[in-house]
Amino acid sequence: MPSGESNNITQTISNIARAATTRRRHSTSIPPTTLPIPEPPQHTNVTRRNRASVDVYGHLLSEDKRNSQIIEEAKNSLHIEFEGGAHVIVRPNRIVRGQVILKAIERLYATKLVIKFRAEEVATVKVNELTGDGKSSDRVHKVITTFFRTEYRLWGNEAPAYGHAGWDEIEPGNYEFPFALKFPNVNYPPSIEEPKGFHIRYIWTAQLIGAGLESGIKSSEYYTPYRPLLVCAKDRETVYKTTVYTKDKLKPVAKVEARLLKQCYCPDDPFFMHLKIVLLQTDAKMTDVTYRFRKMHEGKMILVSGTAVSDYMRIIAGGRCPVDESGSHYATDIAFTIPTRLVSPSFTTTHTRVHYDLLFNVTCENKGLFKTTHEIEFSVPVMIGNLKHEQMLCVSGLTSIGHYRQNKDLPMFFDHNLEEPPELVTNEGDQEAQPLTSTPREEPPNYFSIPTIPPQLELRRQREETVVYLTSSAKGCDLPEATMFYSLFDENW
Repeated sequence: MPSGESNNITQTISNIARAATTRRRHSTSIPPTTLPIPEPPQHTNVTRRNRASVDVYGHLLSEDKRNSQIIEEAKNSLHIEFEGGAHVIVRPNRIVRGQVILKAIERLYATKLVIKFRAEEVATVKVNELTGDGKSSDRVHKVITTFFRTEYRLWGNEAPAYGHAGWDEIEPGNYEFPFALKFPNVNYPPSIEEPKGFHIRYIWTAQLIGAGLESGIKSSEYYTPYRPLLVCAKDRETVYKTTVYTKDKLKPVAKVEARLLKQCYCPDDPFFMHLKIVLLQTDAKMTDVTYRFRKMHEGKMILVSGTAVSDYMRIIAGGRCPVDESGSHYATDIAFTIPTRLVSPSFTTTHTRVHYDLLFNVTCENKGLFKTTHEIEFSVPVMIGNLKHEQMLCVSGLTSIGHYRQNKDLPMFFDHNLEEPPELVTNEGDQEAQPLTSTPREEPPNYFSIPTIPPQLELRRQREETVVYLTSSAKGCDLPEATMFYSLFDENW
């Protein structure tokens, strides 16, 4: 063999070896995913299973490529499925599991697949304001408060702080990526959608980040209801007394005494109250007494000129009290069962308040030369919880639940193969008090040689609350106009 050809072959082999070394070096500079590809991701829209595997570089490969002629005319898509389906409810200290399903109709190039979870409170009001030229116009003000925002990489490459991550190729097919999240032992406000323009939502999304920092495919937003654990006050008999005045609030017309067996109730609890009404006009008599169990949604926002308030009232239950002997004195017992439908715990946030009461409407008839009829109204407050006081010991960790205003714990995604997430170290001063997930070795590893720190050794992230203010013209907005209290800037309910 001529020496020239031998040198060319040697040079070619050296180039190939150098390229492979460079490729391996480039791959190890990108932190591999801490959560392996589900073994195996499976196609669900074909009769024959199409499995996926991972090569030595962590790239997603398909072992069974679909024929382009049988690909349905559809778009690439992402959607989320939860264990429990439509019945999944998020609570403090609860684990939520599910899977992100990627439907790839055509070949994709992606950097990573992430699942995101956030909670936000939105307050929107429409008010009539004066412009700079002295004219009035309707404007919409909106405040978006994000309580927390967290995400987790289900597949792909994470970009280090000092560089970029590469992307991989995904063959057509359906792929399932399981996930698990544990909600912290913290009480947040429950999910609501009232009054109009106000809501509190707990939102899930998934996103496949494209190649070269492209946004890629995003899923729809999925709302899961959140219910805090609010224990009812200890049972004790209570007497609620009030005086009813005329509409102008100048003249008292009746004295009311309501005797309740307890102050706070859970859904499906029996409600009992003994009611006494005494009219201050001795020649008056009561002819009809009705009551309504009401749920009041109130929303407010502080603006430059004052406080804007919107409200919404929902009738949960009601009834009529028997009036056998009409007169100026009346006493009756009221009993019914607290409904389970449409009844959620009483609570307050910066912009929203939900509370309950019993509204009584009493029809009175005055005797005299000319018989007249008028109505009076009064209400008795009722508190709603979702856990009875005697059931406190039935819930693990109940007495250690924190309030979201003081607690900074963040919902934690973790390896779906684990039953519980590993205990992470906090960045506060009590690191030594935190339990370790494993017994320390005599010689700790050299962490500088590990591409990524395992999640068990990462610092526990704390939530960061963000607030965004928006304003615009009210043209085309169908919100009802809020009630404005000028020069009132009280943030407390």
